[in-house]
Amino acid sequence: MINFSIKTERLLLLIILALVVSNLFLKQCSNFKAQDQPTVTITKDTIWQTKVDTFKVQTVKYKTVYVNKEDTSQIIENLTETEDASLFNQAKVYQDTLSNDDIDIYSYNLLDGNLLDSQLSYKLKVPRQITVTKTIEHPKTFRSGLYAFTEVGGNTQQLSNLSLGLQYNRKGNWFASYRLNLNQLQSPTHNVGVGVRVFK
Repeated sequence: MINFSIKTERLLLLIILALVVSNLFLKQCSNFKAQDQPTVTITKDTIWQTKVDTFKVQTVKYKTVYVNKEDTSQIIENLTETEDASLFNQAKVYQDTLSNDDIDIYSYNLLDGNLLDSQLSYKLKVPRQITVTKTIEHPKTFRSGLYAFTEVGGNTQQLSNLSLGLQYNRKGNWFASYRLNLNQLQSPTHNVGVGVRVFK
């Protein structure tokens, strides 16, 4: 404990006031500095696994249709009396639908001895949307501040400490304090302390 005379009390108060003013100035300057970037953790909820399945296409069953000799896209199922049979060739349509838990496959083949048309289409059953979870962890920030505090203490014989004080904390890195012991009003003691943060 360091004892000071009453004359140095004003000097100590001026030091604390200077610390507060410098903190306000540094705080204004720090607004122009880039902010610390937060830590971003990305977790994928659904991952597509590639696999190969073998499908057996039905090649026995067919349907008889009639195809225009000039335009193979013109197909009719039954010839009527009004239509000229010489303009059409008889053909066979083989169709099948293959299915499992992940996909439906539709096959179509048109033949008249030669392959006139062939189509293969599919429909996926798997999820189309992949959920991504992002966790943003912001870095810890410490603010400067001025704190008022009081202390009471002593031993079994007497009450030797009844104090009021001020403490200035600079962003959790270091602090300075002033304490006035009022236990003896005739000759109060003045105390100044400083400290630094040991662990982060």
